[in-house]
Amino acid sequence: MTNMNWYIIRQLLTPLLFITFALTGIIWLSQSLQFVEKLINGLPISTFLHLTILLLPGILKYTLLMALFFGTLFTFNKLYSESELVVMWAAGLSKWTIARPALYLATGLMIFLYFIGLFLTPYGIRIVDDLRLEWRESLASVVLREGVFNSLSRGVTVYIREKSSSGELLGILVHDERNPAKPVTYMAEQGAFVQTDDGPRFVMKKGNLQEVQKEQAKLSILYFDDYTLDVSQFEKKRGTRWLDPNARYLPELIWPEDSPATRRNIGEIRTELHNRLILPLYTISLTLIAIAGVTAGEFTRRSRVRYILTSATSGVLLIITAMVLFGLSEARPWLTPILYILPFLSAGIAAHLAAGRAIKIPGFKFSPQPAEGNS
Repeated sequence: MTNMNWYIIRQLLTPLLFITFALTGIIWLSQSLQFVEKLINGLPISTFLHLTILLLPGILKYTLLMALFFGTLFTFNKLYSESELVVMWAAGLSKWTIARPALYLATGLMIFLYFIGLFLTPYGIRIVDDLRLEWRESLASVVLREGVFNSLSRGVTVYIREKSSSGELLGILVHDERNPAKPVTYMAEQGAFVQTDDGPRFVMKKGNLQEVQKEQAKLSILYFDDYTLDVSQFEKKRGTRWLDPNARYLPELIWPEDSPATRRNIGEIRTELHNRLILPLYTISLTLIAIAGVTAGEFTRRSRVRYILTSATSGVLLIITAMVLFGLSEARPWLTPILYILPFLSAGIAAHLAAGRAIKIPGFKFSPQPAEGNS
């Protein structure tokens, strides 16, 4: 690769990385808010960071596309403004020679996006979903909530006043009225929720057990220093979980299992498959659209802003159109061929314009060349 190619690629990388970092950071922060409650309830910071990082591949596959497009548009416009493109053209370099480094970069990003979409994204989503399910179904996620009356099951309520930094539970109340004739209340100054080989246990210290026998109008109180309550019967048993389309690897999308849930959601599975295969192709289309906005014809003072705005609008509309088609194709499979045609068609049109050629339509002619007399 020539020095000129490396020079243009270096110029492209700076805005590409900046825009990617800015867009990804904003979306990543908004997505990570879903774990803030877990962080407050004792989730280690290292686990919090690990989980939020697992969300990054699903964000990057979109932010990288937009960063590549606007980064290319910005870089080539900057090179033109500083007359570097003019010098290159004057030195005998063709428009395609100058555009080649950007296409190299776009191809590399396309391969990276395939890696993200086919491997990293489903891997991260699976881990995050498994932990969400574990938190939702585990007793610890219920018991460890402070200052809230939590229901373990029908008739069993747990209250924890405070949880210390070491994980010790303070101010414990457990009320069990599954037997309406003999409701039982456990109160303890401190305790802990532990997992054993025989299941979860609620260990309480320095407390009492109060049992009411309603038929005899009798209250029995038992004071204890240590008491272990078996709560394994309240633990939910996991069944077979249907795998969401965005958490499936490519073979699982192409050959999904035969189940009632799969048959109900086959349209969503097919849409996810097409999204994984098609979305990275837009790196080439968007790069060519950005290049066409700068190199399509000779700029004048009046036409320059118009070309840049037209290019930017076209790139954004292309992405919006692709997203809309992805959504519509779930219920309208006949749109699927259009999904595959669109990135190639848009790339072809943009390449044609970037080369300085006109598009002729009966009754209408679009040419990148500015009208004579503009200055």
